[in-house]
Amino acid sequence: MTKARKNFITAYIEQDFTNATAAYMKAYPRASEESARCNASRMLTNDNIQSYISEILAGAIRQNKVPLEKRIFDYWMKRAFYRITDIIDLDGTMLMNKEQLQESGLHVCIDSINEKIDAQGHSTVTYKFADRDEAVKMLQQYIQMIKPQEIKVGIQLMKIDADDELALQ
Repeated sequence: MTKARKNFITAYIEQDFTNATAAYMKAYPRASEESARCNASRMLTNDNIQSYISEILAGAIRQNKVPLEKRIFDYWMKRAFYRITDIIDLDGTMLMNKEQLQESGLHVCIDSINEKIDAQGHSTVTYKFADRDEAVKMLQQYIQMIKPQEIKVGIQLMKIDADDELALQ
């Protein structure tokens, strides 16, 4: 595996598997955003890349340096299965402040908050929430990466005759 590919994987993991394009651009700084998007997607489907990611995650979990597996799993679970009514009411008013969102873990469900003031001085706030379908897809990919790999071992049994058994003694 090349150093650039390893750098891509490291950057992708550091970003909690959220932005493969940015991870690719970090590993390959001369790449355009369009080529980074295509190549990052292609690399993530590569069996060697997936195996290497699994090895890194398994190593981190074994060493107990970081409860990485649980942290990533929780992140994608929250983004996939949040209830919008836990964050805003039906009028669009935030039910929690920043600190409360952080404490509850729901801050991961809000991608952006924009406030615009029109010519009359009226303020309009727009929220961009996490795409649940995308989060479910990412959760499925993550689970696929970390699930234990089956190892198939073939054992060939030999039939030993009584004559062969005597010859072995």
